[in-house]
Amino acid sequence: MILFPYAELIASLFILLFSFHIYSRCHENKVARFFSRLALLTFFACILEYSVRIAFTLDLAAALNHISGALWALIFPTYAHFCLIFSRKDRIIKKPFSLFIFYLPGYIVAALFMFTNLMFIRHDINPFGIAGQPSPFYWMFVITTITYSIWGIILLIEHAFSSPQKSIKAQAILIAASSIIVFSIAGVSDEILPLIQGFRIFPPTAILGAAVMNFCIYLAMRNYALFSISPACAAEVILETMPNSLIVTNLDGQIILINDEAHRLFNVPKEKIVGKQFSSMFADKEKYEKLYYEVEVKNLEIERFPAEIIDPLGEKFSALINANKIRDALGSTLGLVYIIRDIRG
Repeated sequence: MILFPYAELIASLFILLFSFHIYSRCHENKVARFFSRLALLTFFACILEYSVRIAFTLDLAAALNHISGALWALIFPTYAHFCLIFSRKDRIIKKPFSLFIFYLPGYIVAALFMFTNLMFIRHDINPFGIAGQPSPFYWMFVITTITYSIWGIILLIEHAFSSPQKSIKAQAILIAASSIIVFSIAGVSDEILPLIQGFRIFPPTAILGAAVMNFCIYLAMRNYALFSISPACAAEVILETMPNSLIVTNLDGQIILINDEAHRLFNVPKEKIVGKQFSSMFADKEKYEKLYYEVEVKNLEIERFPAEIIDPLGEKFSALINANKIRDALGSTLGLVYIIRDIRG
C-alpha cells in the first residue's frame, strides 16, 4: 500500500506521454488534437489527485481535492465530446450555445467541487494515503459521470455497427469495450461504494482507470490509424510512385489527395474529386470492396487490378489499378494509395 501513490504518479505520467505522442505525430487531425486535450486534462486531474494522496495535512489534501474534483467533473463531458467527434456527430454541438448546454452539468458539478464543501464529508488518512469521503451531494457527480459515459459508449457502439470498414469498427469497439470495463470498475469502487458504505473499501481507482482508458484510446489510434492521412504524410510515397494517375484515400475510403496526372485524366478541378468516396468512382461497387479487402485486410500489394471507372463527368473507362497501404515509420497504416492506368484504346 505504501507504493500505491507512486503507481498513481507513474500512471499520470503515462497519460501525459500519450497526449504528447499523439499530438506530436498527428496534430493536423481534429480527432487527434481533441484526444490530446482530453489526455492533458486527465493528466492534470490525476497529478492533483496524486498530490492529495501525499499531502502533508488533511487541510492541504482537502484544498487540492477541490481542484482535482472540479477537473474530474469536466473529464466526462470532454470524453463524451471526444466520442461525438470520433463518431462524426459533433455537428449537434457546433453552435456555442449548444456546446455550453452540453457541458453545463459538468460545469455545475465542477463549481460545487471548486467553490463549496458539499461534495466531501471529510478526508481520511488510509494505508494508501489520504482520500476524501463523499457526501450525499456526491450523487450529482455520480449521475453526470454515468450519463456522459453511457452516452459516449453508445455513440462508439453505434459507430462500430454503422461503419462499413473493419478497421473503423475495430477502433470503436476497442475504445467502447475499454470504456465499459474502466467506467464500471472505477464507478463502483471509487464513487458508488464509498458513498453507500460511508468509508472506502478499496483504494481509489480513478487514476489507474484513467491511465488504462487513455492507453486503450491511444492503442486504437496507434494500431488502427484513427487519423485521416494528411498530404504531408503521403508526400514521400507520392514522390517514389510511378508517374500515373494517383489517388490517396483515408481508411474510410474518402479521397484526400490526387496528383496532377489524375487531375488531367478526369479533366475536372481537384475540388470535384477530393472529399468524394473512391467507391463512387467504380461502376461495380463489389469490385471496390474486393480491392479494399485485398489491400486493407489481407495486407496485399495489388497490381493490374481490372475495373471500370466512372469519372466525375459520368464517362466510363477501363483501367488497371495498383494499390497499396501507406504506412508511417512505425508501421501504422495511415491510408491507401491507388495508381490508375487508363487502358482505353
